[in-house]
Amino acid sequence: MKRVLLEELNVTSRQEAISFLKKLWKCESVSCPMCGSELELLHKKAKKSDVDWQCKKCDKTFKTIYLLNEINNKLPD
Repeated sequence: MKRVLLEELNVTSRQEAISFLKKLWKCESVSCPMCGSELELLHKKAKKSDVDWQCKKCDKTFKTIYLLNEINNKLPD
């Protein structure tokens, strides 16, 4: 599995990127920005953590903490 970078999300603004992360953290149904299939929790049983998500169709991992750091560095206010 490869980790998704901010450029791959195809977001146009900081607000849009933050909105995407908030939906993941609230465990709302979110579709993959690349293929459209629904994202699933990466750590369902072991850690029960809602910070890492995966798309099984694309074989990509959405690590929200890394994405948040990228947003802060590349999309300032």
